[in-house]
Amino acid sequence: MGLIKGTYIEVLQKSPAGDPVAYFIRGAVIALRDVDTKKILVEKI
Repeated sequence: MGLIKGTYIEVLQKSPAGDPVAYFIRGAVIALRDVDTKKILVEKI
């Protein structure tokens, strides 16, 4: 899976411990751990 500039990402739910977090990305729900999300640059709109 890859992310391209302009991809809309919505936070859906955090686990009880806060990691991982479920995101809605391009029609799919994806759970990502904090260590992985730190490598993604996002801009809040």
